[in-house]
Amino acid sequence: MQWHTRRDLLAARPSAPAGSILFAGEPTEEVVALGPEDWDAAEGIAREALRGCELGSRDRVLIAMEQPASLAVALLARAAAPLVQSVAVTGARGRMRLLSAIRSLKPNVLIITPCGAADFLARLYMEFNVDPVELGLERIVIGGEVASGGLRKRLAREFEAEVAELYFDPYFGLPLASRCGGQWEAAGGTVALASPDKDEILAEDLAGDVADAEIVIRPTFCAALKDSVLRTGTLRAAPKSDAGLFDRTYGDHVLLRGRWISLAALRRQLALIDGVSAWTLEIDRGERTLDAATLKVGFNRETLVRNPMWLARIDQAIAAACPVTIAVETSLAGEIEGKPHGAVEDLRGQHRAAPGTAA
Repeated sequence: MQWHTRRDLLAARPSAPAGSILFAGEPTEEVVALGPEDWDAAEGIAREALRGCELGSRDRVLIAMEQPASLAVALLARAAAPLVQSVAVTGARGRMRLLSAIRSLKPNVLIITPCGAADFLARLYMEFNVDPVELGLERIVIGGEVASGGLRKRLAREFEAEVAELYFDPYFGLPLASRCGGQWEAAGGTVALASPDKDEILAEDLAGDVADAEIVIRPTFCAALKDSVLRTGTLRAAPKSDAGLFDRTYGDHVLLRGRWISLAALRRQLALIDGVSAWTLEIDRGERTLDAATLKVGFNRETLVRNPMWLARIDQAIAAACPVTIAVETSLAGEIEGKPHGAVEDLRGQHRAAPGTAA
């Protein structure tokens, strides 16, 4: 049994059979391949997880998610199709577009991230003057982020809908576990709980009574990785938590607006810019529905602090390393609480560094 982190999987270079479809993140830091038979197996696993959300043959499903550089959403739609009447996909951005899609397609099931659902609900009231019940959603399925406290109950009450949950793994972006009112159930034995500190499975059952357990993936649907255990960097929440299957992340990837940010990639890009001697990535949600992030950069020369060219280089570094927009604040290095190779200050309380790292 081989154990991998997201950071070392690319170096391991598992074989890709002919006709493979590559699943890659943004930026392309780790790549995993599904051959033709693997794809069918993965689709079956995803379908099993969707069954756990109690989808039925009369359901019209709208998926409001996106995973650029990955075919995960396409696979999710294919997995759902045999279970329901119809499936449509719309981008995650643009609440007015989502409202228009719901009014046009008239789905009764919406699959969306927790923060996306919370933001959509807030805008229905504040901007669109629309009663959520008018949209006719009977079931809302959320996943891909740590949900704010009480969100499930609020969605159920405001939309008068059932609320189910999916756990999406960070490698393939596939739904591998689900919960619909009861306990979390892993699809096909693909998810287990392990020690964050050593290569040891602690529980096969997601409701296992173990503290500080990391969620790990056993991708039995992928021939090249069938004997591997993939660490996710997500820590299991309490079995009855309303945050989702996990409520904390750790290590060199941080979850921001439903997208994984590679701190190593950000370090590499910022290291190319002369004068950057310290930086901190600050993340907060506060009373908002969406995460907000600010990159606080410390320069070693005062002339660079407000230099338009250097500010543009910082923006370009973020664009090269991160799949989301991040605000920038600059100062002299001594004026920020940062570390030479970067640190994460997560005011949400969701992310912590792995031992021996600056993240």
